[in-house]
Amino acid sequence: MAVRSDGNTEYEANEPTYEEKAEKLHAEIARQLEQDATRLALTGRYFGTDEARIIAECEAVKTVKTLDLSDNQLADEALLALFQSPNLGQLEDLNLSINFITESGVKQLAEADGVTVTHLKALSMEDNRLKDPAAVALVNSAHFQELEVLNLGWNEVADATAEALGASQNLKSLKTLILERNYITEAGVRALFAGTVLDGLEELNLASNKLMGAGAAALATLKPLPNLKILWLTNNAIDDAGARAIGESTHFPNLEKLFMGRNYFGQEGGDAVYYTKTLTGLKTLVLTEGVETNPDFVNYSRPELLRPDYEEE
Repeated sequence: MAVRSDGNTEYEANEPTYEEKAEKLHAEIARQLEQDATRLALTGRYFGTDEARIIAECEAVKTVKTLDLSDNQLADEALLALFQSPNLGQLEDLNLSINFITESGVKQLAEADGVTVTHLKALSMEDNRLKDPAAVALVNSAHFQELEVLNLGWNEVADATAEALGASQNLKSLKTLILERNYITEAGVRALFAGTVLDGLEELNLASNKLMGAGAAALATLKPLPNLKILWLTNNAIDDAGARAIGESTHFPNLEKLFMGRNYFGQEGGDAVYYTKTLTGLKTLVLTEGVETNPDFVNYSRPELLRPDYEEE
């Protein structure tokens, strides 16, 4: 343990030294990689910058393709340490959800030289309280051109992020885009659909944004997404007109799962989706989610299609 001084008194601090942290973390890394040399999960450990540097400097992680560091205390310095690691260049899947990364850290990373982690296929920055400038910097960065999955959910991003995504020429391989619980409106939907970033998309999650009926209608009519299989529109204040536009849309011919619970449409909107003649590939349809006692939310479902392969939270 480190020795700290308080006036004339020296005492042992509870905080382990960097060397002690490294010894313990190296042992844990070795234990996990013995089971699977490609995966490393270090979640909920209260890890900060020291631990990020230890991981980045550890030669044993050169085989790791999936790294889960969610639910820790990683901040901006930790972000750069990981992305400039000489040992993580092969990384394909990085989960940094539920940490303390800020706009400053993301912007610094986006513009940094010496970045070695440039082949990511999946990146989660969920729940870091990022705002538009951070998300826009990430989307415009040349470091993420191979991304297939991008999760920016549970942040504070809005229409400027949607606009940057719509205009992006970097994310040509994107298949899954998660923007759940943010502040995207109809204008953001129009900007998002204006470009080509969604052309190959298989899953789009816009749950808990601010689409309302007009946003849902825009989404349903702007452009075809022939590869889209999963669409989340839960909790967006969608009214009957918005639900009807979705139910009558011809732009999602291969949609298999549609989540529209916790909205404001009634029998008319529910029937339009329930009796859809255009969404013929649906296997899972959710029009109600845990809101049975709230009269302000629709309670309308199609039982035979209700989450056959989806666990109720």
